[in-house]
Amino acid sequence: MEFPVLFLVVCGVAFLAGVPLNAYAFFVASCHVERTASTMWFWSRSVADLMFLVFLPLRLTSIFILDLDSANELSSTITSFHMFFSAFLLMSFSVDRCILVGHSEWARNHRTPLLTFKVFIGMWALSVGFSLRHGDLWESLHSPASIRMNFQLDEGRVKAAIAIQLLVGFLIPLVLILIPTSYIILTAKLRRNRLIQSTKPLKILLGLIPTFFLCWLPYHIFSFLQISATYPQTLLNTGSTFACVMTYFSSCLNPIFYLTTEEEFQRYRQSVYNP
Repeated sequence: MEFPVLFLVVCGVAFLAGVPLNAYAFFVASCHVERTASTMWFWSRSVADLMFLVFLPLRLTSIFILDLDSANELSSTITSFHMFFSAFLLMSFSVDRCILVGHSEWARNHRTPLLTFKVFIGMWALSVGFSLRHGDLWESLHSPASIRMNFQLDEGRVKAAIAIQLLVGFLIPLVLILIPTSYIILTAKLRRNRLIQSTKPLKILLGLIPTFFLCWLPYHIFSFLQISATYPQTLLNTGSTFACVMTYFSSCLNPIFYLTTEEEFQRYRQSVYNP
């Protein structure tokens, strides 16, 4: 099977699977009258993933119709925004789960939907700032060679942008996610009589964490390889394209974890069908 056909098939699977799943998750989180911090997490995650997947056809347009500069720039900026926001959201979510396990009394008194909403606003602002700051670089780094030839980029800016997206959008969030997750695991082992209660917040994290980082790792790898002249350009273009496709699959898998592992989300889902 030729590469363009295979690429279209993979993108079609991601789009047809991810959009309905995230739309359904968004519907369940929005329909319940009661608003809690957990439903705000689910709602925000679904909105971000749904927005990312809806713009997948734009990514295809930017790849196969090379002279659409506006489509290229918008598609790359959206990808960058989703990368940063997903990392920030997962980092905040792991801290939230940690607080639920380690400081349940404080969580009952202070973990409110309003506080969660303010955290979301901050994460959206940071993600927009990082993605717009280097929008021209994202466009050039993850576009075919024929497009990159039109850009006269400063080598220092390129390296700085790649370092920023690796550190801020991947490595630092990874560390800040693993620390509270490790605390939850240790708490579950120490409180053997409360093992079931303690591991409930851990189930969804054990699904979301590897999904995010395995799906986005190729994206960062090929970001570095794209500025290297030691690899065949055709190979880099193919790998970079499929690395971008992998990022969409994380948005397909996220709602599955919400629907199957999160007890509160399951309760809301049942209330929609059994009011």
